Amino acid sequence: MLNWCFRTFPVYRYWNHRIFNNNSRTNQEENMSIEEKLHQLKMNGYCVLEEIIPADQIDEVRESVVAAQAVHHAKAEAELAKTRARGHRVGVQGVANLRGVINETQTFAPYLADERIMAVTDALFGPYVRISCTDCVINYPGNERGYWHSDWPYNQTNATHIPAPYPDTIMHLSTIWMLTPFGPETGGTYIIPGSHRTDDNPSAAGITGIDRDAPYPTETQASGPAGSVLLYDSRLWHAVPPNRSDKPRVAIIVRYAPWWLNLNPTQAGNPEHTRMVIETDGKNYDSPLIRSDVYELLPENVKPLYRHWVET
Repeated sequence: MLNWCFRTFPVYRYWNHRIFNNNSRTNQEENMSIEEKLHQLKMNGYCVLEEIIPADQIDEVRESVVAAQAVHHAKAEAELAKTRARGHRVGVQGVANLRGVINETQTFAPYLADERIMAVTDALFGPYVRISCTDCVINYPGNERGYWHSDWPYNQTNATHIPAPYPDTIMHLSTIWMLTPFGPETGGTYIIPGSHRTDDNPSAAGITGIDRDAPYPTETQASGPAGSVLLYDSRLWHAVPPNRSDKPRVAIIVRYAPWWLNLNPTQAGNPEHTRMVIETDGKNYDSPLIRSDVYELLPENVKPLYRHWVET
């Protein structure tokens, strides 16, 4: 069992009061709620915000995402097969995905800059936060369990990663948008609370005594009703869970990055990507650019999150 190394946490200095800045009971309660979520992120590495996507909109969002993935399913599977043929481990049997799903449907776009999420990102990173990826994943009934890993840039199996041991600071915020209910039966993401406090993760099977494919004694599963969003420090150890229900588990993956995090290595065609991924025959977590016509359709408060990643 891993011997946790508890270290001094960074202080969240940028708590932004621009959004909830009056003294009404509602805003005081909202401030308290966000502060509690920040504390959970600091101590446990994750938190859940409910009702980000309204209940009367969730069906439309889910159906549009599933339809978009279906159109591109064969191509997405072919890309995974090519990566596996080069000897890399990627994806999980029974799990479908689509990178850059926002290029195919924008039904969820109005919620990407939800004030509660932005309050958290402001507190963690300050202003000028950017979205670094917008993908979808569909866990079909009976899918395989995945391996323990942390997200980019900490996943040690990616060609572009921060080598372990990495600094004790949050550099990336991952989110999983629950378009169907999450729980033990439906395949809520496996997480290990507090694992973001370590300076390594099991993705490359390099931690003595940790089997990246085995259950961990303190693992739990993210739970929440459809419309909720799981926010977690990208260092948090997590794994794909089996879906034991009889319906697909549908989710969107959105990650928020500070302005100073270099995203160039995740852009195919960028010289840094060519040098670090193509020339090394590595695998990577790449993010497609957003099409210019799609960018113009985005809500005005969402455009700043993508303006760095638009096709030219």
